[in-house]
Formats: sequence, structure tokens, C-alpha cells
Amino acid sequence: MMPDDQIYDVVVVGAGHSGCEAALAAARMGSSTLLLTMNLDSVAGMPCNPSVGGPAKGHLVREIDALGGEMGRNTDRTFIQIRKLNTGKGPAVQALRAQSDKQLYGIAMKKVLERQEGLDLKQAAVTGLLWSPIVRNGEAQWRVDGVVTQLGRVIRSRSVVITTGTFLNGRIFVGDATYEAGRAGEFPSKGLSEDLAKHGFTLGRLKTGTPPRIDARTIDFSKTEIQPGWDSPLAFSFDPVGADELMTLDPDPVYPGAALDGWRVQMPCYSVYTNERTHGAIRSNLDRAPMFTGAIKSTGPRYCPSIEDKIVRFADKDSHQLFLEPEGFQTFEVYVQGANTSLPEDVQLAMLRSIPAMANCEMTRPGYAIEYDYVPSQQIEPSLQARRARGLYLAGQINGTTGYEEAAAQGLMAGINAALGCRGEEPLTLSRSEAYIGVMIDDLTTKEIDEPYRLHTSRAEYRLLLRQDNADLRLTPLGGQVGLASAGRVDAVRRKRAAMGRALEWLDSARVRPSDDLKAELNAIDSRPTTQTAPARDLLKRPGMKLNVLRRLTGVKPVEPEVAEQVELQIKYRSYIDQQNQMVERARKMEGASIPDDFDFSRITGLRTEARHKLQRMRPATLGQASRLNGVTPADVSVLMVHLKRAREAAPA
Repeated sequence: MMPDDQIYDVVVVGAGHSGCEAALAAARMGSSTLLLTMNLDSVAGMPCNPSVGGPAKGHLVREIDALGGEMGRNTDRTFIQIRKLNTGKGPAVQALRAQSDKQLYGIAMKKVLERQEGLDLKQAAVTGLLWSPIVRNGEAQWRVDGVVTQLGRVIRSRSVVITTGTFLNGRIFVGDATYEAGRAGEFPSKGLSEDLAKHGFTLGRLKTGTPPRIDARTIDFSKTEIQPGWDSPLAFSFDPVGADELMTLDPDPVYPGAALDGWRVQMPCYSVYTNERTHGAIRSNLDRAPMFTGAIKSTGPRYCPSIEDKIVRFADKDSHQLFLEPEGFQTFEVYVQGANTSLPEDVQLAMLRSIPAMANCEMTRPGYAIEYDYVPSQQIEPSLQARRARGLYLAGQINGTTGYEEAAAQGLMAGINAALGCRGEEPLTLSRSEAYIGVMIDDLTTKEIDEPYRLHTSRAEYRLLLRQDNADLRLTPLGGQVGLASAGRVDAVRRKRAAMGRALEWLDSARVRPSDDLKAELNAIDSRPTTQTAPARDLLKRPGMKLNVLRRLTGVKPVEPEVAEQVELQIKYRSYIDQQNQMVERARKMEGASIPDDFDFSRITGLRTEARHKLQRMRPATLGQASRLNGVTPADVSVLMVHLKRAREAAPA
């Protein structure tokens, strides 16, 4: 083996969305960092849909940005379209979703990586880790001191973050054809799974998939429904990128409806529907579908099923909506969202051509399914450090998740905690009441993942507190404390809070006279008559009323739109927010009851056998985490609470 003279603080394995965030976070916090990827031309690749955001996923992107991560800003640089979803619903579930230019996204992210001080970006395939035996809490464990590459190079480090995506022993399926790959056209990662298993890690297999791509020149767009981008400025980042950073191009004329919005060059997406011919082509070939022949044995994502799975599971449906999404400004490749499949290539083409808008379409790439190794997530701590290996962090699909956003959020936290570990500081963990990132990581560490995990707003019990619009208020100060969010970002949040405070004070003190202009404005919003002087706060509670409308009509200078938005939400949803804050306070007591690392659950009398086994295997860090384990009842929690109290009382002062 060829040793490397330099000892890095952090080595990150894999340069997908998770690896990019991990490496940038560690380097920005002052750790000497090396990011290794099997292919420098595939940095921040988007092998599936080149979209970012959506409900819960968009919340993650804003949280990543608020902490000082890069995904939001990189999306803002490169999107071909952006929309706000669920505008007819409450603020808790509203979210941004963008389509990025697939190639520009990777180019822009690589540019950021290459220019980051303290970060080296190099091409190498990692086949193993450097292991040192240690004893921790009386248990034999490991310490990871670096990596070994396929060419025999030894690179030493104080910590390692593994973010291998679908590459660990990846295998692709298209009909009867199957071959090893990390994703289409790229080699799999070999050796690392075996090295992890050799050192005591349990591995499993999961599956995900992708749809065919088709040539835009062979689509009849007149038979589609156009879905344009937003007609006013939207951005994921709370610190919007400058015009000089934008990576936009003129859309190819083959796409009707492109570049119609003046504030930013945008391209539309298009929707079509399957029909009985489509379903018939699929049903008649299920005997050639790897999902149904038994060739694929692992579990795929429940919330993103293949088209053949949808046809079988929802046999009563006459049609399914599909979206035709351009993959970039200057490419003819179009992504068929909703048509994930591993059917044979000829069946895929027949399926697509059964839809009128695609009657003459040509595929540029067939869809496929891919199986890969993962490490079931009960083997990681809330910091994303491996339970049995100090200095080893796992992030992204290796933990059983699916989705770019889930991966990026884990990468960010793993990078932060690897850097903090190198400094000898306590890890940063986010609670379920602080962030969707906290919800996701808590789910991963308290639930047994047997299918690819995807975040939803319904998983967050405090989702009214975790809105995408207030991620900066929640998290930027924390990002500043660990040295990731810039001083400028932290100061911007401080000024925003101060402005909100002043606006709330004005609402408490101002009384509004019902002038003719105000009456007309109020009546247009709310038919209830306004005949006497009213407190401004009460008027703002009316549906549709805006803070700056009240200020304008009373001769007071308006506040910044983002400040007005926060004040309006606080006033209009005050009772619901108060209820959730009370729930958080009750839950905080249980979360504050920590469980020692070496606590022996097997010795607790009074626990049911299932609960004892589950607690011993999952090793929750707090009583709150224990209460959320499947198979642990409230009665079990009560027994555990008593034993923890006794253990604390018996401990030496």
C-alpha cells in the first residue's frame, strides 16, 4: 500500500448530494477535508429526476440553506423552473419545488467545491477503511483512521464520512438483463460493503428506480397540458444568489411555452395521462418484469412505486398522470416523471407510445431498477456516527433513505459533526421540534428501516412550527454557533427578528380608524362591516388581510415582505402555534431524560420481552426516543423511567 503523507481531519467518500454537503460543511468549519469520488465528471449527479424540493423535501432544502449548506443556492443558480406548491393549503405544507438543469447543477456544484478553501477534490475508488480496535463502555469497538483506495493508496484522517448512494454493490435490472453498476453508465463500489460486514456491520439490500427518457423532438406537445413556472421571484436560499452567479441559457425552441416569465428564464413542464392501452401493454408483460418474476428481491420506495406496480396495486384506476420534464435548457432529453420501470426496453417503448402525445416518441435511455447495499440505521447515533466505530459517519442512501434532499441534509449533519468531533466538541443534533432534519434523523435512529425512507410533512408532529418560511429563524443562529453559517447570515436573522418585534409592537399599539379607503379595502377582503375604530392586531386576524395593507392605509411605512409574512402567520395562527409549543414543552421533558450509553436494558425487570429486545438493539439516547420505538408501549416507558431514576440516584455524586 502507498501511504499518503497528509493526515486530513475529514475524508468524505462519494460526491453525490450528501457528500458535497458533508465536505463543504467540514471545510467551511475549518477542518482539512478531502472529497473522493469515483468520477470527477459526475459530481452532484442527478440520475433520477433533476428536481429539488416539494412538500417536506423543500423544507429540508431551506433548512440546509439556513444552516449554511449549499443545495438551495445551487438550485437557485441552475433551475429551469420553480413553483410554490400547496398554496391553497395552510402554511405548514406549502413548499418550493424546482426543476434544475441537470448538467448545470453538477457543473455549478463542482465549481463551488473546487473553490472552497481547505477542501481537496480528487478521483479515487475507496475499497476499505483503516480500522483500529478500541474498548468503549466495556465493549470491543473500532476506531476508523482513514481509507484505502482501489489503487492501494492509504489516506489517513481523523474521521470518515461514507456517502455512497446506490453504488455499494449496485446491480441494475431492465427486463431479463441485469448487470453491476452504481447507476447507468457508472461502475459500482466494490469492497467497501465487505469491509463493513467484516467489522461487524449488518447490511441489507434496497431498491429504487428511474423512468425512461425520451427525445423532445418526438413529442407532440400540442396534446399535453402545459405547467409553467412561477410568474414572480422565488428562491430556496434566504441569501439569494447574485445575477452574476446564475447559470441559465436560452431554452431550445422545441419546447413550447418556454421563457415566458420576465423575472427569470424558465421552461414549462407538461402533463399527460396513461390509458387502457398503456395499462394493457404493462399487464400483458408482467411475466417479464423483474419485480414480479422474483429477480428483484429487495424492497422499493412505497411512495414512489414503479408504473407496473401502480397498475397492479391500483387496478381500478383508468389512468395515471405523468409529467414530461425537460432535463435542461439545451438538451432534448425529457424525463417521464411517474413512469419508473424495470420492464424490458421494448415494453417501455410500447407503453410510452400508447399515449397520444408520445405516439411517435423515441427513447434516449430506458428506465431501470437498481438494487444496492445499505446499513440499517439502528447502527448509527443521532449524530450519524456509527455506534460501533468512532470517527465513522454514514449519510444518505447508505442509511436507507431515498431522495436528493434527504441525502443532502444527512450529509450536512454528518459533515458538521465530523468537524465538531475533530475539535473535541459535542455533536450537533436537532430535535423533532427544531427541524425536519431532526424528524428524519430521529425516525432513522428509532425506527427499523426495511424500505427506502422518504420524508413527508405528515411525519412531523410540529409541522406548523417547522414551516419552510421560518427555517432561517429556527436554524441560522445554530449554524453560526458551529461556525458554518456566515456572520452576515446570522446578523440578517437578528435584524429580521428585530423588525418583526417592531411590527408586532405597532400592531399592539395602533388603532385603525374606518376611513372610506380602509372600509372599501376591508370590505373587498371581508364582508363584515367596519364601523368603529379597531385594534390593528384584530383587523390583521381577518382572512386575507395583509400587514402592509393596514400600514399603507394608516400612513405607516410598509415592512419588508419576509418580515410581514412572519408577523401575519404569527397573528393568524397564534392559537395553533401556542398549542404546538405546549406539546413541545411536554415532550421536552422526556427528551431531556437521557439514557447512559452503557445502560443495560436486558437487566430491567418488568419490561416485556419485545420491548427489552427492541431497546437493547436500537439503544435510544433519551426517554423520548425510547417512547417512539415500535414495540415499546407507554407501560414499558413507565418501567424504564423508574429504573433510570433509580440508576441516577444510585450513581456517585
